[in-house]
Amino acid sequence: MPARRFALAALAVILLILGGGVGAGIARGGWQATPKLALDLEGGTQVILTASSLDGRPIDAATMEQARQIVSDRVNAIGVAETEISIQGGKNIVVDVPGRLDEKTSEALRRTAAMSFRPVLAVGDGTAGASDAGGASDAVPPSTTASVSPADGAAGGASDAGGASDAGGASDAGGATDGGVPAWSPEQLTPAAQTIFTESTCADPRALAEQAETAAPTDLVVLCDEAGTAKYLLGPQSLEGAGVADAKVAPATNSQGQATGGYVVNMTFTSDAASKFGALTTALYNGEGATGQFAMVLDGTVISAPQVQAPTSSSASIEGDFTQESAQLLADQLRFGALPLKFTVQSEQQISATLGSDQLEKGLLAGLIGLLLVVLYAIAQYRVLAVVTTASLAVMGALAYGVITVMSNMPEIGYRLSLAGVAGLIVAIGFTADSFIVYFERVRDEIRDGRGIVSAVDHGWQRASRTIIASDTVNIIAAVVLYVLSTGGVRGFAFTLGLTTLLDLLVVFLFTHPILQVLARTRFFGKGHPLSGLDPNALGRDLPAYAGRGRVRDSASRRRRDAEEEPFESLAERKARRAREEAEARSASATTTDEEGTK
Repeated sequence: MPARRFALAALAVILLILGGGVGAGIARGGWQATPKLALDLEGGTQVILTASSLDGRPIDAATMEQARQIVSDRVNAIGVAETEISIQGGKNIVVDVPGRLDEKTSEALRRTAAMSFRPVLAVGDGTAGASDAGGASDAVPPSTTASVSPADGAAGGASDAGGASDAGGASDAGGATDGGVPAWSPEQLTPAAQTIFTESTCADPRALAEQAETAAPTDLVVLCDEAGTAKYLLGPQSLEGAGVADAKVAPATNSQGQATGGYVVNMTFTSDAASKFGALTTALYNGEGATGQFAMVLDGTVISAPQVQAPTSSSASIEGDFTQESAQLLADQLRFGALPLKFTVQSEQQISATLGSDQLEKGLLAGLIGLLLVVLYAIAQYRVLAVVTTASLAVMGALAYGVITVMSNMPEIGYRLSLAGVAGLIVAIGFTADSFIVYFERVRDEIRDGRGIVSAVDHGWQRASRTIIASDTVNIIAAVVLYVLSTGGVRGFAFTLGLTTLLDLLVVFLFTHPILQVLARTRFFGKGHPLSGLDPNALGRDLPAYAGRGRVRDSASRRRRDAEEEPFESLAERKARRAREEAEARSASATTTDEEGTK
């Protein structure tokens, strides 16, 4: 199969997949045939959450910002896009969600940030079933490389922590040590627990987290790390995250007190939690656990699972392969989990669109006007060749519509089209037209240089494709930078700009170039019809063209120059002038003959 046919077939398959996916989603129910709109165009639901302290401590601005981040992380984790979350009045968090508020999102907004510490009974590969529930797989996550030990200047363990020698002897998860910590033991790895652990994967970590949230503190649970690459079988809850008084990042030092260039996270505990944490670390250090690790669980996700290097109680230092950013993230997560806040819903109401459907209609009208102007320019500049431009823009529109519709209907993505996104789509029309112009003008230049039309299409593409790739690469880089550094509606503009630039490359390579190759082999375009847009005479070819049988014909530019030398000579005048020139030539010849005879 020629390359051009393969490219056109690949494009057809892509369009069929997009159309079939949308059609299947509509048939199954739950999908709609149009992209979902963002808050500024559709409106949605506004929920006001009021935070209250559970332990009587005051709620300051830093605490509220951490709480806002928790709510934002939860909403984003379930795929709700274009959500606006802000702090209002010092104790209120305002959440604006596009469309109707579903049950899962409502529950996520109301849930208090829950953090706990549990012993690790087994570690396995989160991407597949573990072959041995009692041992770690080869895919050990980065968090397991961390270790915990007493912080500098801290005592090795609580005075009562060392007496928890019976922690490993309890056979049931409901037992407790003298320190009040639920007991665990390797015997808890029953065949049933091993089966559950083996069959669990991190393909849907939220499902495992939801099961853990409904489980009792004394139950065994299976959870995943943040990357979804490792799963953990965890023992009963040893203490709650509210027992963490503070967590800070500090430079790592060696035994001589010299900085090593790394970072550690220092935790301090409340007096009530210190004894429980001391009992946990002492038991794990004494080998009474299955792995010697404990997991820090935040909202059903294992954020770290350090190995105990020494017993500790009131304070601990977490060491590992931390950068400053990753250490700060862990410290923030520990503080998030330590927030003694409870969220109550103060109000929940529908809100109207901030811009409205009239703004969407004006945006779409502007796009149609721009599209029409591009088509009119193409017709004026390229004659019938403009059909390639029009068809390419139509294919581009179909691809963009299909991709955005699929993305907005998929819960995992939850994309919503905002007015800024519409602006990105309008700007993309100009970028797409620019690619066509670069290609067509390169082909016309090749024709002016004397190439045949079929050859000009192929050679013109070799040069034009490099220019198109370079131009679109710059656009993609700009869109990525804008998306990373911006927030709100600007990110929507950057996303659609980057998406349509990628689709532009797809259309040019899989449709515009192959279809022009096909047209160049037809009689109308291949012979350079005056209306084709590829007529060598109209383009002013400077080189003689081969006319067959060893003959050449003058180029259009040469004939034009000849006409410009005598622009007002009629046919009769031209015949009379030629007759005079011939008579003068005969007369001159006769005169020369007479002179020779006389001599």
